[in-house]
Amino acid sequence: MTTMRPKVRLVVLISGSGGVLQAILDACRTGRLNAEVVAVFSHEPYAYGLLRAEREGVPAFLHDPAEYRLEGRSERDFETDLADRVAAFRPDYVVLAEWRLPLGEAFLERFPDRVINLHAGLPGQFPLFDPYGVHPVQRAYEAYAAGFIRETGVTAHILRDPQREGPILAQERVPIYEFDTPSDVEERFYRVQCEVLVNVLRRLIGEGVEYSLQGED
Repeated sequence: MTTMRPKVRLVVLISGSGGVLQAILDACRTGRLNAEVVAVFSHEPYAYGLLRAEREGVPAFLHDPAEYRLEGRSERDFETDLADRVAAFRPDYVVLAEWRLPLGEAFLERFPDRVINLHAGLPGQFPLFDPYGVHPVQRAYEAYAAGFIRETGVTAHILRDPQREGPILAQERVPIYEFDTPSDVEERFYRVQCEVLVNVLRRLIGEGVEYSLQGED
């Protein structure tokens, strides 16, 4: 008799449209991932990704830093409260899927080596979290047009520090061609993001593949 393994519990933190979130939800629904998304959080009031989650019956929440600023509360308060809300769902992994705000120790120490960040760039190419909130595709396209880079990529890693990459789980290059428009780069970038993150999650939750960390320090 085969014993069914319990599904791995994922809490996903998002910004914007939630396209990568949708790839995770689809993979869970079709059985590609032995996992379930138990909650979704966004720091953006009108993030379409929250609606995606609600359509799938997943609890979706806004955690807005603007409210903390208006009340004179600190970034640490914001992170501590977010960690409390996330912890209430007992996640096995917390997945940052296009989440754009840095998260410090007040959050990360609650989920040691269980925060998986999808970084828009190759290792060392761009800051992990852009302080100006520039869209990653726009940032890469402008850097290419200025001659600073010839290609970009996607890196999935364990987040231990908001300023530097932790152990790398996977990375994939995304080429940029001479006659590309920003839309061309965005479409290519999106496909790679979805593929990298879903494959990393498959391996982390134990789909029969031993996973070794790259870049361990």
